[in-house]
Amino acid sequence: MRLWKATCISSLASATVTLTLVGSIGALAQAPPAPAHQANPTPGCMATGAQLAANKKVAMEFFRTRGAERVALADPSYKQHNPVFKKRGEEKHESDYQEFSDFFANQKPPQPPPGPQPPAGNPFEVVSAECDIVTIIHKVYRQDPTAAPGTFYEAFTFDTFRVKNGKLTEHWDGALITPPEVPSSSASPIGPNR
Repeated sequence: MRLWKATCISSLASATVTLTLVGSIGALAQAPPAPAHQANPTPGCMATGAQLAANKKVAMEFFRTRGAERVALADPSYKQHNPVFKKRGEEKHESDYQEFSDFFANQKPPQPPPGPQPPAGNPFEVVSAECDIVTIIHKVYRQDPTAAPGTFYEAFTFDTFRVKNGKLTEHWDGALITPPEVPSSSASPIGPNR
């Protein structure tokens, strides 16, 4: 009888440990993931209302200026997250700041494409600042590729800057590296039609 009781107690204890482990593993598997680390704005950063307004002004000035005035807004420590700029700078073995300077120093005003022109949009639809980060959301109008020329739809793009000591030091946007345009069907991609 004692042997039977000891075996039952031992089996019961093993079953309890097994169930506890299985339950713990199940709970761990269902635990929510840890929150993502937020690196922006700079941890511990504090800004007064006047500093936030000054940071917004610097970021907005980027869209109001051209040439040397625009280049002067960036700090030599400037870090770029736009993949098109990054790739171009890497191909030329240039720093992010040097690529910024090269690109914007002699940039000409954009020429409107031929055909119907879209509504004006709003380059400063939303401007928000948190500490050293300023985000600007732009309202633009794009040609609807599924509709007749002159049929536009409202879209939004953004630029986010880190501003320190009155200078742009970092930039993010939604740019993508896209494939080159496909030649028209009337031209062969490898030479004249045969």
